[in-house]
Amino acid sequence: MSRLAYWFLTLVFLCLSCVALDQEGPVLLDKRDDNLPARVPYIFPPPGTDPVSDTSLTVVVVLTAQIADAIRARKNGTLLDLDGVLLNDPLLAQAGSNLFEVIRSNSSLPADMRELIISRVVVLTNATYAWLQHEPVARMAGLTTEQLLVVCLAPPFFPEQGFNFSSILGSDLVAAMIFTDWITKNVYVPDNVFDGYCGSRLNCCII
Repeated sequence: MSRLAYWFLTLVFLCLSCVALDQEGPVLLDKRDDNLPARVPYIFPPPGTDPVSDTSLTVVVVLTAQIADAIRARKNGTLLDLDGVLLNDPLLAQAGSNLFEVIRSNSSLPADMRELIISRVVVLTNATYAWLQHEPVARMAGLTTEQLLVVCLAPPFFPEQGFNFSSILGSDLVAAMIFTDWITKNVYVPDNVFDGYCGSRLNCCII
């Protein structure tokens, strides 16, 4: 799958997540809402819910609990608030967890480039919560404070405004950031931007 198609699917998923956050429906499980900035209750099923020992559980509750446990297993036993939101629709939560796992652990992107792209999408979509989650990960992936400041503060389509961050990011990360700006803000990526990101490094564009 080309990186263009891959990030388009990622953006489609994010859009679907936003739609899910705006919908209201029946709450099927015990909920937690501690005034965090979400529009739906948080769903955090207790670990290890056993349908054999508790026959009163509905199929939906059991499915949700099993998916929650699978997500916990991928995250060292922890559910994030984002997981609690997505678990209002357990199949969406499962699909999201699988997608994020591929992005984090099974893509051909260098770690610093992966985190730059994720962090830049976070900035462009004003997702403060996601920045707080990924900023430490970005540092562990090798991004410096100076580089993170560029990711955070550079205006969209920054080359068109006369900014050049090659001395801070290097040419590969600059190309990745320009590509991210276009696909996040415009969806359509011009050929010259795509070629600048992939170009002769076509093998790097295949997941």
